[in-house]
Amino acid sequence: MATVYGPDKFTVPTGPDAPDVPATIITLLDSMRPSLIGHASSIADRTAKYGSASASSIQAPAGTVVVSVELSAIWVKTSSTLDQWATIIQHSDEVSTVSVVSTQSDQVKTVQKFTIPESGTYSLYASMNDQNGLDDVGSLREMRVLVNGAWKFGGILAASRFWFWSGSRTTFLNKGDIYQLDFMQRSGGERSLQAELAYQRIL
Repeated sequence: MATVYGPDKFTVPTGPDAPDVPATIITLLDSMRPSLIGHASSIADRTAKYGSASASSIQAPAGTVVVSVELSAIWVKTSSTLDQWATIIQHSDEVSTVSVVSTQSDQVKTVQKFTIPESGTYSLYASMNDQNGLDDVGSLREMRVLVNGAWKFGGILAASRFWFWSGSRTTFLNKGDIYQLDFMQRSGGERSLQAELAYQRIL
């Protein structure tokens, strides 16, 4: 009587038809592997090992769990035929950029911008400052943090010397979202300012 193993229903014949070659055993192991917890070092590694069928990988069935120590992530496959996954948890290192930017009065300028790499819940942070003690001519300074052009958070400060503004928010973002920091100086002259924009995936 044949014995069936794994989610792919691999059949092992018995008696004189029993398998006796390494390739058959490898096929059996590949068939059983999705029922275990898989491991991947990156998104690309997850796709290569479990997301598509090839000579060196398998098309894992829906419900396959893959863990990544490197990304502090756990995924569950949601399709038996496509490379689609639900993220149970995934943390990332903070991504941040800091630069000195020149701005003109009464003009909105995008001073920092990111494209979000993966869908998930993110902690967002932005800041701007003038640490050079420039004169306080002018009225208001406006900071706007946007995602795909929609307001997320921001601030307005009156003109002053040695000013600093920062803001943060936790929100869900989709892969490909454009996350940016805009600034506008109401009246006054040109300003050279330091700007920081950062994000960290927390779920």
